[in-house]
Amino acid sequence: MKDFIKNTIESSMVVSYFRGPDKSQQSWAESPVLRFIHLVANFPGKLLKAAYNRWQSVFENSLVFRLLGFLADNMHMVIGLALVLFMIVPHHIWRNSYSVVLAIGLAALLLIRLMKNRESVIDTPAIDYSIWLFFTSLAVAAATSLFPADSLKYLVHYIVAFVLLAVIVSAVDSAEKVYQLVKFIAFGTFLTALYGIYQWKVVGIAVDPSTTDLTLNPDLGGRVYSTMGNANVYGELLVLTIPFFAAIILNEKKLLKKAAWLAMLAPVLLVLFKTGSRGAWVALAGAAVVFVFFWNIKFIPVIIVLGLIALQLLPAPIYNRIMTIFRGDQSTDYRGKILTSAIPMLKDYWLTGVGLGPGVVSTIFERYKIFGLTKAAHTHVLYLQLWLEAGLAAILTFLLMMFRMVRNTFEAMISKKDPALNNVMFAALSGIAGLLAMGLADHVWFFTRIMQLFWVSIAIILVIVRVMNRSKEKAEKTAGI
Repeated sequence: MKDFIKNTIESSMVVSYFRGPDKSQQSWAESPVLRFIHLVANFPGKLLKAAYNRWQSVFENSLVFRLLGFLADNMHMVIGLALVLFMIVPHHIWRNSYSVVLAIGLAALLLIRLMKNRESVIDTPAIDYSIWLFFTSLAVAAATSLFPADSLKYLVHYIVAFVLLAVIVSAVDSAEKVYQLVKFIAFGTFLTALYGIYQWKVVGIAVDPSTTDLTLNPDLGGRVYSTMGNANVYGELLVLTIPFFAAIILNEKKLLKKAAWLAMLAPVLLVLFKTGSRGAWVALAGAAVVFVFFWNIKFIPVIIVLGLIALQLLPAPIYNRIMTIFRGDQSTDYRGKILTSAIPMLKDYWLTGVGLGPGVVSTIFERYKIFGLTKAAHTHVLYLQLWLEAGLAAILTFLLMMFRMVRNTFEAMISKKDPALNNVMFAALSGIAGLLAMGLADHVWFFTRIMQLFWVSIAIILVIVRVMNRSKEKAEKTAGI
């Protein structure tokens, strides 16, 4: 009976779809549209390669070029250090223009890499077709906006995200580089935790009545926000990056290294609780379930039981804070009023949206807000916000993209060809799942640093798919020989 059930499941259409060849992506990779995009994207690199081949001795005698060449050959390290800076710069110092400078710098370094290395290309086929569709829908939404100037200005943040994604996909081309990159991300998260502890224990954090309902949470205390300037936003960063610690700990072979990463995780979990972000706590629990589901589904009952036990052992202020999810407070009432106002607006603009950017939505929202509701910066629901900004095409292509990422992860889980790479992919997807769970109650892309880190996690999944596909092709060629 057991074998019958197993054979039935394995021969089902659903499992066959996840296990079988990715025909839609293969069709996209062979399409004239992608060939044209690939030609255009790599044309500057071809020109630079021609210049390098012609004046190679001049370039090689330049100290500056040799330094840039060294950085280009180790781009995964440069990207990792850039992401650490991206996370640790405090909010009061950070400017969104810094991410533009970062993207330009990494793109320029990628061109140096293309210039030096004959085999290096901007790997456009490695970017899933759903991502191309999604970013195209955003560009259309910006161009057709009710306030085009504002939307085109906001589009820059998404262009930065796409550049980061393309650079990572093109430059991180081996399993070892993937491992090093996620270690940089985890280390950056650790540094933000140390800064959060410094805020809490040394500087002190005043209780903000605008973010904490003191009648329901009198003992919660000040909420740690670390480098993000907002406790909920910092919670979003932690949910997105904490799963990478799990992958690193599982992948490390030496017990001492496992212990070191566990020790680094401890302050991160501590400041997560000090954020006071109920959404982050619940989302991380959900992310843990997602990770365990892909890693070893047999442990799902164990993690649920451990979670229920841990819930009873939580300090009273944290336990009471979680329970306010079910009792409601000022923030849930505020979100309810926004949702009530936003639904009529969605009925009017469900097809095209009003234009890219929360500022455009906020301006049009003024016509729809109910009595007693003050000005809202956004809708507090990622999916609703995206729909209102960029219309039906954006929300559908976004959902398609997430389905495609899940499909890629399922395929890796079923194949079980590289457990260590699989663990990193599971971590990336579980962090994304946790963030998107928070998106049900908040606009998690409102702070553009979080939005761009989301695309870094998407890029890590794409890189792993690319590395696994190349290993598979190499194995097939070897077998053919």
